[in-house]
Amino acid sequence: MNRLLTAGLAAFLVGCSAYQLGGPKPAFTRIEVSPIKNASSRPGLQAIFQEKLTEDFGRDPRVKVGPGGAKLDVEVSQYRRDGLTTKSTDAYSYSSYRVTVSARCTLTTDGGRKVLFKDREFTAVATLQLAGDAASEERSLAPGLLNDLSAQIREAATTAW
Repeated sequence: MNRLLTAGLAAFLVGCSAYQLGGPKPAFTRIEVSPIKNASSRPGLQAIFQEKLTEDFGRDPRVKVGPGGAKLDVEVSQYRRDGLTTKSTDAYSYSSYRVTVSARCTLTTDGGRKVLFKDREFTAVATLQLAGDAASEERSLAPGLLNDLSAQIREAATTAW
């Protein structure tokens, strides 16, 4: 019984020895997030998004934020609000909307010589239910949508190549 327990423990330890906190090692150790561009119809998204991306990469123990490694170029390419209807009679009086934010990203390393991905689209979607002040309710969606986009971009950038 002791031999079986010892063999099982040894197998477990050998299997866990390759585990790394934070996932597989990315192709870079430093990442620079270039100032975000905004080609969408919604002004002001780039400042919040810049902060979210920098924070997201800063929490990843495998990379450091700053120049000298990979470079991430991001452009908010679309902000769209589509009215949702449930009845044929409410086509002109929407009470809920589907809000979509898209970003186009390019990630390079080695001073721009090696492209890890180019013009890759990332999209986040949320439903806006209007109950009061429509403008402030729509503004309250931005942090959640940008968090989702930021997480998608970080995951794609730090996935093993």
